[in-house]
Amino acid sequence: MKQELLKVTDLHISFKAKGEPVRAVTGVTFSVSKGETLGIVGESGAGKSVLGLSLMGLLPENTAYIPGGSIEFDGTDLLKLNKKQIRAFRGDRISMIFQDPMTSLNPVMTVGDQIIEALRYHNKEHLSKREMEQRVDEVMELVGIPAHRKKEYPHQFSGGMRQRVVIAIALVCNPELLIADEPTTALDVTIQAQVLAIIRQLQKQLGTSMVLITHDLGIVAKMCDRVAIMYAGEMVEQGTIEDILTGDFHHPYTLGLLGSIPNLEEDTDRLKPIPGLMPPPNALPEGCRFHPRCAHCMEICKHKAPEQHYEHDGHYVACHLFAKEGQRDE
Repeated sequence: MKQELLKVTDLHISFKAKGEPVRAVTGVTFSVSKGETLGIVGESGAGKSVLGLSLMGLLPENTAYIPGGSIEFDGTDLLKLNKKQIRAFRGDRISMIFQDPMTSLNPVMTVGDQIIEALRYHNKEHLSKREMEQRVDEVMELVGIPAHRKKEYPHQFSGGMRQRVVIAIALVCNPELLIADEPTTALDVTIQAQVLAIIRQLQKQLGTSMVLITHDLGIVAKMCDRVAIMYAGEMVEQGTIEDILTGDFHHPYTLGLLGSIPNLEEDTDRLKPIPGLMPPPNALPEGCRFHPRCAHCMEICKHKAPEQHYEHDGHYVACHLFAKEGQRDE
C-alpha cells in the first residue's frame, strides 16, 4: 500500500464580498500518495486554480479565507502553520508550476538568478555558492536549457523555454510534491508534448508526487494515475485513470467531458458540447450544482445535494442516479 503524502479533507474556500461570501471551493476531499500523480479536471471557473493556490498557502490574504477543512502534508496540517512556517514548506517540500511563465518570472533578473534564489533561500544541504551554481547548471540541463544561457533574461527565451525555466525553479530543491497548474496552456501542441515529457521524466527521476490541474483529458490520460473531476467548486467524481476513461459508472458531467472529445474514428460534422454554462460562484443553484445542465435531472436533484456513492475501492460518484431507491425518493 502506498504511503499517503497529501490529504485534503472537507476543504472550503470562500472570498469576501459585499453581500454573501462567494464560495469558490466546497467540501473538497482527496489524497495523493508518494510518487503518485493526481489530475484535477474541470472547466474554467470550477475552482481548480484556487484549490492549487490553497495547497501552497498563496491565497490572497485580504479577500480569501478558509472557513473549514484541513490540508495535511506528511502529517502536518498546513492551515495551522504561521507565515514563516508555511514559507519553509513552499518551494522546498512543495513547489508549483504556474500557468503563464511570462508573468511567473521576474523580467529584470536573469533566469539563473531566479533559479538560484529558491536554492539560496532554503539551502537545506548547506551548499556553497559554487555548489549552488553547479546545481543551477545541472537543473537547467535537466530541463533542456544549455547552462550558458543562465545569464540571459526571460524576454530572450521563447514561451516553451520560459516554461522550462519555471519547471527548473520548481524542481531545483527536489520537492516532494509538485503542483502543476495548466503548465502547457500558452504553448503550441508540439512544445506542449515536450514540456509534459520533461515533467514526467523528472517526476519519475526524482520520485516527486504531483497534482496536475488541467481541462485537457488527453493530458490526463498520459500523465495521471488517478483523476478528480471538479464542477462549480465541488468534486463530483474521483477514481483511477481506468475508472474515469474506461469505467461504466460516471457522473453526467464526466460523461459530458468525455463526449466533447473529438473522435478521429467517427465521421461527424460537430462536437458534442455540454449545454449551458457553469454557474458563477455567487449564484450557485440549489441542490445538485450540475442539475440545470444535466440531461438526467430528477426532481430530487433540484433541491438536495447528492452524497458520494462508491462504486468500488477508490472510485466515487456524487450523483443521485447512483443512490438507492429509498434515498432517491426522500
